[in-house]
Amino acid sequence: MSVPHLPLGRVYLSHYQRHPGQLLGLLLILACAAMLWSGIQSLTGRGAAAIEAALQAQAPQLSVQRLDGSPLAIIDFSRLRRAGFCVTPRLHLLVTQDAAPGARQAPLRLLGVDPLTADCLVPAPGMAPMLDSAREQMTQASAGASLGLWGTTATLQRWRQQASVAEYPLYEQAQLPADLLLGDIGTIARLAERQVHDSRLELLLPAPLSGPLPPEYEAVLHEYGVSSAPLARSFLLSLKALGWLGLLVAALLVRAVYLFAMEQRRRSLDVLYRHGVPLWRLRLYLVVEMLLLCVLGGALGVWLGTVLAGLLADGFRGTLAGLFGVQRLGAGLSAGALWLQAALVLLVLLGWACSDILLLRARERSAGATGGEGPWGWIAGVLLMQAGGLGLGLATSLWLIFAATGACLLGAGLLLPRLLGVLLGALQAVLQRQGRVLLEWSCSELQAQCRLLRLPLLALAFAIASAIGIQAMVAGFETTFVRWLEQRLQGELYLDPGRAVQLQDWLEPLQALPQVALVQPRVRGRGLVEQQAVEVLAVDTMAEQAQGWAFLASVPQPWQALQGQAVLVNEQLARRQGIKLGDWIKVRLGALEKLRQVVAIYADYGRPDGEILLSLQHLPEALPGRHTTFVLGLLPGAPPDWRRWEQQYDWLAGSRLRDQATLKRAARAQFARTFSITAALSGLTLLLSGVALALMAHALLRLRARHYTWIHVCGLTRAQLRRRLCAHAMLLTTALAVLATPLGVFLSWVLVARVNPVAFGWALPLHLYPLYWLQVWLLCLLIGGVTGVLMASPVRLETLSND
Repeated sequence: MSVPHLPLGRVYLSHYQRHPGQLLGLLLILACAAMLWSGIQSLTGRGAAAIEAALQAQAPQLSVQRLDGSPLAIIDFSRLRRAGFCVTPRLHLLVTQDAAPGARQAPLRLLGVDPLTADCLVPAPGMAPMLDSAREQMTQASAGASLGLWGTTATLQRWRQQASVAEYPLYEQAQLPADLLLGDIGTIARLAERQVHDSRLELLLPAPLSGPLPPEYEAVLHEYGVSSAPLARSFLLSLKALGWLGLLVAALLVRAVYLFAMEQRRRSLDVLYRHGVPLWRLRLYLVVEMLLLCVLGGALGVWLGTVLAGLLADGFRGTLAGLFGVQRLGAGLSAGALWLQAALVLLVLLGWACSDILLLRARERSAGATGGEGPWGWIAGVLLMQAGGLGLGLATSLWLIFAATGACLLGAGLLLPRLLGVLLGALQAVLQRQGRVLLEWSCSELQAQCRLLRLPLLALAFAIASAIGIQAMVAGFETTFVRWLEQRLQGELYLDPGRAVQLQDWLEPLQALPQVALVQPRVRGRGLVEQQAVEVLAVDTMAEQAQGWAFLASVPQPWQALQGQAVLVNEQLARRQGIKLGDWIKVRLGALEKLRQVVAIYADYGRPDGEILLSLQHLPEALPGRHTTFVLGLLPGAPPDWRRWEQQYDWLAGSRLRDQATLKRAARAQFARTFSITAALSGLTLLLSGVALALMAHALLRLRARHYTWIHVCGLTRAQLRRRLCAHAMLLTTALAVLATPLGVFLSWVLVARVNPVAFGWALPLHLYPLYWLQVWLLCLLIGGVTGVLMASPVRLETLSND
């Protein structure tokens, strides 16, 4: 008899009506997978857009200078333009405002650009809208009209407090830096004429030069370009790897849930097939069911991912700003593109997880797929681990390291449940010889659960390993970072003048401040090492604060060697360029180029940039990006009221003074923001695995209800059976946590010894945290206990009605 008009949709829906927990479980897993994936994609997409914008905006630039040392003027701009050079002027103004008593404000910076020649250089972030608007206004405005000023809301509010600013239209531009007002160069020039301001005109050219400059001019490198963009991309790739791990866990869980669902539906599908429903229709409805699950789970997951990305955006933005100098996030993917991408990823995930189910072959094979044992699993696991280990030893790129780590994880995942089954089998043999019947049955039941729950247990093992590995890396970095801060921050006060200063003009006034015992200047800038851009740090090598550093490698007296032709390099630069102790490297500082010998390599955590350290006496005045700060040491006793120094001393107006405690708090806050994302993602993955395991164990009870009912008939009460099954679940999850701990230690080593050096440029010592292991084991014990409680009564006497 055939049933050609059978409403298959109702048949498929009826299964989830009888088992709503499976539908909720599948939607939960898919939604969580989409949430992790779309949240990470949203953050990394916005980060990648911001990095590309910063990379374009900070392309190499040349600054024009007069050989006679005279300041530049508009006539110089005209000469260079007539000579055929694409040069653009920029007028810098520094305006100091009167602050309220006790308030400390940085001076307002005004930047005037020429909209007609600004295209000679790639515009900085936030400048393009202003240039377009200024060009449009210039075509409509009369000669000499003011075009207005652009800035953030807070900066414009500060500007409104100035007198006589009503004549200037003000426009909000959120992408501009704080305390910066942008305007047409004519407008800024008129502001400079009204009163005495700190103003400076510069003429910029794109690099390289199109030809020789007129004889009275020279071009110096104004900006070397971004060096940390590749490392920022490595950071984003690391985040994406966490997303892939979450997808792998979700795929295992989806496959496990779907296998159990298909096992429960086996009889109804067989009945439909025997009554004439063709296989293609059964497959088609399975595909439609998967598509609906993807749409529902994907829509909910993308919405949750948007919420998750919004919660983590501030920490992510702070991480990019602190580590890579990227101040603002980009636009990233649109909501529609993000949803479509998530739906496709979920469809691939679900299709892979259920590929053999769609074949709808003999249903007897589904039982073999979940419970069959053989040597191939052992062989595949060992081969994958060997291949992954070899890849970790040879890989030099980050994606190869992640691929090799994934192979090791998959190999260990194939071996872990089998190893747990072998241990239980050995224990069962011992109990059999001792005649402990109930304990022997418990071991046999645990072995069956290991086979039937292999996939969710594997997902839980991956989640446990990732939690242990990430926590060890984060905690180890925090410990190392704190020790490094103690080494670097040895002064009591840190002064940033906020503008270009001459050392000799500041040393004597600073030494005359109350209770100041010593003043150590530190000059930063940009340079080239073997044609690669690096940060430059110059210090007084004889000062006490510069003597207490611990080096990764050094000659016997590195600080004394800096008085000659020597240089110190940080670990990032040494790894990136293969520099070793004693090597001679070519160092270019502005127009000065010399060979210098590496006498020490020092640790430099918290940022990826390469850095060299020199003595102040070897630093040229014309250093690109030159910026001077001062470290102040205080006399013993009560500290001075340094917060009032800006009001007491006019020459300190606009400066920024901070004490050591403030700097340490800011650094630790930056550290916390950096790793809040990874901690949140690993916690969500562990929670997802635990919830899915509980749902699977509940479904397993229904499949094995007949077996448990026979145990009850043989004399074990319902309460005793429930307690024993609860103990089984707790023992299984805890034993799995113990076996997964070495995998977590391996992942810790990969992160600190392989991923960190490639992604950021520094290696960390491997620290083990047994107390955290104990916390994870207790959490897994709790997961097992909750799973046991959710089992309810496993006895179903009606299953024996036909026996």
